Amino acid sequence: MRSRKGFTLIELMIVIAIIGILAAIAIPNFRKARQQARQKACFANQRVVMGAVEMYNMDTNAMMNDYDEGALSAGKYLKSTIVPAEAGCVITGAELIRDGMVSCGIHGSVESPIPLE
Repeated sequence: MRSRKGFTLIELMIVIAIIGILAAIAIPNFRKARQQARQKACFANQRVVMGAVEMYNMDTNAMMNDYDEGALSAGKYLKSTIVPAEAGCVITGAELIRDGMVSCGIHGSVESPIPLE
């Protein structure tokens, strides 16, 4: 009898096929989890900004019309600048008096999020 020292070609092809199938199942789930994490980070940033705007409004007895991170940082309402959750994620509050909320062009606002793809 001859002893075998290695794997046959068919055994290697089966292992590679199984790994490929598992990767095809797992990769979309990782992408969705990453998108959800970025969206949640953006919403957390929006909540921090809204809290700072509310404190600013109470201290100054005036409503902040447009989101101004510089004024909030200078008044010590924000400890540091807001780091975006991803590239292009910019928090805006064009009409804070009218809308009463801030939003992001990519993720929407906490109250009305843009659905993930």
